[in-house]
Amino acid sequence: MSLQCVACHGDITRGAGPERAAASAETDGGSAFVHFGKALFSRTASVIASLALGGLFLAAGWATVPTRGASPTITFQVRDPGDIAPGGEPVPVFLMRSDRSTLRAGTAHGRPDGKIGVTLFDPADPRLIQSSEAVLLNADIRVLWLLASDEERAELWRGVQAVGRGLREAIDTVLASPEFVNDYRNDLTDIGRQAIEDAWRAPETRAAYDEFLRSAEPMLHDLIGRDLKGIVLKRVEPMIWDLIGANMGAMVDVFRSKPWDLSPIDQTIESIQREVRDRGVLEKTAQRLFESWQAKAFLQTFAGAVMDAVARDTRVRDVLGRLVTDPRLSASLTPLAKPVGELGRLAPNVLFGVHPHADLNAIAAYTFRGLLTGEGGQLIILMSAQQREAMLRLDQFAPRPLLHSVPQ
Repeated sequence: MSLQCVACHGDITRGAGPERAAASAETDGGSAFVHFGKALFSRTASVIASLALGGLFLAAGWATVPTRGASPTITFQVRDPGDIAPGGEPVPVFLMRSDRSTLRAGTAHGRPDGKIGVTLFDPADPRLIQSSEAVLLNADIRVLWLLASDEERAELWRGVQAVGRGLREAIDTVLASPEFVNDYRNDLTDIGRQAIEDAWRAPETRAAYDEFLRSAEPMLHDLIGRDLKGIVLKRVEPMIWDLIGANMGAMVDVFRSKPWDLSPIDQTIESIQREVRDRGVLEKTAQRLFESWQAKAFLQTFAGAVMDAVARDTRVRDVLGRLVTDPRLSASLTPLAKPVGELGRLAPNVLFGVHPHADLNAIAAYTFRGLLTGEGGQLIILMSAQQREAMLRLDQFAPRPLLHSVPQ
């Protein structure tokens, strides 16, 4: 009886084995699914949290952009609409300090109506009170020269003059050397003569020359009608009486065989020439002619055409290459070495240097970057009226003053 019960109990125990195994499997599967879900949720939450944090930092950084979405603080008007391209690249705006150093102050954009909207980083900057005027300039070496102090420009100019003296001395030595006379002078003379002929025949040179002649006609008419006429009329009447007196005998001589005595005419012409020379009539007229903008335009056009013709001549590179690398002429360049080295050290300090107790000149950094990349642009400087007038006294053409725009 007991054995049967034990056997039945064993059967019952053995019969319950598959159900317990199934339940155990179900329990293990649920645990794995829970662990997988937790891991998946953890990775997803980490990614979402990282993206949210990155977006938060990006939004915070974008919100700190000084001129993002801001309206123009000041509006200026250009004198010539072609000075700045509307809707082009933004133009950096700088503020000039009292020591002529600069800092970035904002950004400007051109408009189709010729106006320039300037958006300042900090419209409440107290330094803007003394910087009510604005000028537009090209970002080149010229603007750095204008921003230098009087002492810096004087020092730099002394360095340039020293290089000029050394260059003249070196050139005189080279030109007088037998090596140059025998091997280079004829070639360079031919190149120069050909360049002058090509430049004179250039259409732009002929057009500038014709314009110069047209501008000279009124001056010549004025010379003849005002200066020469008075001198000639003053001499004509005495000449007539002298001419009659010198030829009176021949006039009453029916059988005249001698030629007329025209010596009074020669004497009058000599006296007119002497008075014209003494009064400097021709010199004054020539000075007036060459002070005209037509004369300056012609000379500039002609000089530029000569340089272009020289640059196009394929012989130049060969001749200059042999001239510069000729070891026989290296000693002639000795007077040039010292001033060139001193100017090479001085110029970067003056033009790109750091002012005492101030940061690097912002315009110098901007201009230097443009020179390196070859992408020069424009810039606007806010300054006082006194600083603007001082800059215009140095250069009347490079700085283009901007007009204050009147609200419509």
